[in-house]
Amino acid sequence: MRKLYLISIFILAILNCYGQEETFGRITITPYISNKVELGDTGKKYLRTKMAQIVTIGEATGGFDQRFIITPALDVLEESTTASIPQKTSLKVSITFFIGDGMAGTLFGSNNIEVTGIGDSHKDAIYSAIKKINAKDKGLQTLISESKKRIVKYYDTVSPSLIKEAEGCMANADYETALSKLAVIPFLCKDYDTAQKLIAKCGSKILERDNAVLLMKAKTAWNTSPNKEGARKASELISQMNISSASVKSEVNQLNNQIKQRLIQIEEKEMELEQVRIINEAELRSKEIEASAKVTSSFFGALPKLVYSIFSWF
Repeated sequence: MRKLYLISIFILAILNCYGQEETFGRITITPYISNKVELGDTGKKYLRTKMAQIVTIGEATGGFDQRFIITPALDVLEESTTASIPQKTSLKVSITFFIGDGMAGTLFGSNNIEVTGIGDSHKDAIYSAIKKINAKDKGLQTLISESKKRIVKYYDTVSPSLIKEAEGCMANADYETALSKLAVIPFLCKDYDTAQKLIAKCGSKILERDNAVLLMKAKTAWNTSPNKEGARKASELISQMNISSASVKSEVNQLNNQIKQRLIQIEEKEMELEQVRIINEAELRSKEIEASAKVTSSFFGALPKLVYSIFSWF
């Protein structure tokens, strides 16, 4: 268990260093507002921000998973006009937050709160009420906590299948799809450690693939322009590589030697080229996780907008 904890801390530190917004292993409940909520863009922005605060306090944010959602329903219970000058609109608003599996349509639970808002108009009073939602509300945070347990239970059930599917994708060199299956398995899940090892393995394969592409581009740049400019382009491409094996380093050194010998012939001087070295185990681990995280972010970012089946929740 201690080893698992240290691996997780290591991965979190790596991703934070690179400004990675999403992190492997985090339970995530995504704020979602359905079309049934008629608030306008500004009102939805306020409400989405408030829900983000709720899940952040409940430590249910920061991962890749978008399957589980928190979504609201609003109902105006009372509306009146103040006796002040100028007169203002006062609203008593009932807001119910629902949390569940949006993809399967399974509701985990809900919590209702009532807030009062005052504004120059009905719309402003609604905004005022939303801003008064207490993100630390005990009922809301209890709902978050219980929902997280349901999410872990869900992944304890499906993670063996996800891992098997990911391994099949890896066998076909489809590392993007493999990572999309592994990235959502949370830290508290029994198969988390296995998932993280496979994520690192995907990262290793991605680095190998990227190195091969960069080396090919460097060779092409040099062969196309066997001069000082071609050497500059080749060296720039080599600098982007993460050398993790002696065989790759040998290929790069061979290209560097070719470039140096040619430049001595035509320039009568030696040009300083990118020096390569095999990165150590800690650096390699860092690069593997970084590569996996970037690919996973791109994969999820390119997916079409999810459609949730939550009509029965309201």
